[in-house]
Amino acid sequence: MTEQQLPRATRCLAITHVRALMLAGSLICGLSVNTMATPTSQNENNNRAAFEAAQEAPWQEAMVDSGLESWQDRWFVDGHKATLKNLPNGLYYSAGPIADDHASHAVLWTRQSFEGDLKLEFDYTRMDTIDHYVNIVYLYATGAGPAPYVEDISAWSDLRQVPYMRMYYDHMNLLHISFAAFDNDPKATKESAYIRARRYPRSLFEGSFNKMEIKPDYAAVGLFEPGVQHHVTVIKRGNELLMKVQNPDEERYYQWDLSDVPNLNKGRIGLRHMNQRAGIYKNITICQAEPLSE
Repeated sequence: MTEQQLPRATRCLAITHVRALMLAGSLICGLSVNTMATPTSQNENNNRAAFEAAQEAPWQEAMVDSGLESWQDRWFVDGHKATLKNLPNGLYYSAGPIADDHASHAVLWTRQSFEGDLKLEFDYTRMDTIDHYVNIVYLYATGAGPAPYVEDISAWSDLRQVPYMRMYYDHMNLLHISFAAFDNDPKATKESAYIRARRYPRSLFEGSFNKMEIKPDYAAVGLFEPGVQHHVTVIKRGNELLMKVQNPDEERYYQWDLSDVPNLNKGRIGLRHMNQRAGIYKNITICQAEPLSE
């Protein structure tokens, strides 16, 4: 039986296990002196256990994009300075080239909307060498209202062709995870690398941008080095937001408790690059599952 003949739910789980086996095999065949990092604290053990439990949900495949076919079939873009090219090794996606230029930001949105608990997986290779500014995963994006910021964000995409950050954190309902992220200060170094979750819009938190953060923050020093492929998995399951980042040398797990923020379970998925950030994406898989009962 081929992969395409497998039931969609089975295929969604099989993809994850095959990737893990391939990575392990490449390390053995290459006689690598590096070993996969294992959790060294109780918190890290808890993060890993929570992720592995959520991985076993009855996931149903909803969208697959190898990164090799025409990106316009599954995505639309905010930001007229973005560059998108399907290459033999995946989808090359770059924001505009000008530092501190709002028009040089970009967001790549799924045309499809998703509902229920979600699992997003993709391979990401950083193609810039800028140790400042951020990349972001957006989950469950809908307009927060009132008009013109209606629920269907594609209906007001013309207002985001200059993708000011405030257009998103003031006018959208969504969950946000910063990855391959650094301080915005152009003098920042790679030691400022972090991973951070937020809930939009800002109006839910007394108008405070900082209060949108969902604790804890995580340092990410050593991850997302230019030219190194990383496999990223993000899961929203019930009141848990979970993330795993894996490269040929290590894997790290992250967890956030969503029980104190309003729940989201419907909307689009987006990938944001701030100005000057670029990467190659491939093997993008989005799976859905019925939400856990309250």
